[in-house]
Amino acid sequence: MPKPIKKRRVISKRKAVKSKTAKHKARNRGTAPAPRPSTTIQRPTPEEEAAFTEALIESGQAARLDKEGKLPAGATHKIVEDEAGNVKVVRRRFSIA
Repeated sequence: MPKPIKKRRVISKRKAVKSKTAKHKARNRGTAPAPRPSTTIQRPTPEEEAAFTEALIESGQAARLDKEGKLPAGATHKIVEDEAGNVKVVRRRFSIA
């Protein structure tokens, strides 16, 4: 005699998705929402800018352009001076190493 076939409850995909969402909402109910990231940009202070520039120059990552207008190997920033004699570094390329 053949075995009787068990009836399975068929759930549509739509109901399955709803049930997962309902479980997720029930689990997270009562918790505070995540804080939103700040949209204000914090600018570095002049002291921080000067320290960063000095560090780039000392490590060899900032250099002046050569006669052909190219940066030496390993340099990622070029050194630029304005009319007042202030030194500024400008990013020119990325270092892969």
